[in-house]
Amino acid sequence: MKTDDPPWRAGVQAAWANRWPGLALVCFAVGLLLSYWHVPVVRDALDVVAGWKQRVGLAFGIMSTAVFGGLLPWLVQRFVRPGTRDATLPVLWFLLGFWAVKGLEVDLLYWAQAVVFGDRASPGVVAVKVLFDQGVYVPLWAIPTTVAAFAWRDAGYSWRRLRQRLFPDGEGIFRGWVGWFGREVVPVLIANWMVWVPAVVVIYLLPLALQLPIQNLVLCFWSLMLIIQTRGASAGRDASGG
Repeated sequence: MKTDDPPWRAGVQAAWANRWPGLALVCFAVGLLLSYWHVPVVRDALDVVAGWKQRVGLAFGIMSTAVFGGLLPWLVQRFVRPGTRDATLPVLWFLLGFWAVKGLEVDLLYWAQAVVFGDRASPGVVAVKVLFDQGVYVPLWAIPTTVAAFAWRDAGYSWRRLRQRLFPDGEGIFRGWVGWFGREVVPVLIANWMVWVPAVVVIYLLPLALQLPIQNLVLCFWSLMLIIQTRGASAGRDASGG
């Protein structure tokens, strides 16, 4: 890809490159939904998880997302791509902390939407939740903070280096932020939309107590698929776009 290509093209190309993991993710999410609706054993097992979620509360989101988004993919990295920067202990602590915060954040998002839009799985309610999730929360907060957090990690956890990356050549805060958003956030955002929107639809078709647990399963499955797909990549390349 040429360096002067528009950012959206990089996002489309990234989504196309990950089309098979993306398709697998969609099939996985739909399979979970259909199993919950039609397979009593699966429904009973997921209802047990929902009961744990209701009893533990916000701590469930913090701990489970740290495990499914951080620990399990890191363990696979450790064995599938040993010796890379993705399999070090500092990276593990970063991932655990990052996904713990995201787990709390997403748990509160699902709860707030249930309060504001309702807790029914009707087409209208699901559509509004998906639009708010992928049209407001994801582009304005979720993806920018994720990209910035991984950029901070790549900068050696140095705020000075991160600032240089976000605001190069003495650019002002607003201009620098706009430039960084276009260069680094837009490609990730488009790639995210092209593979995660169907999964989010499935998530909002489930009861509220199961939305975060299923989101974590899908997140873990997605991360593992990308790690396996990029097994032959060079040691300095991230599997998850971090």
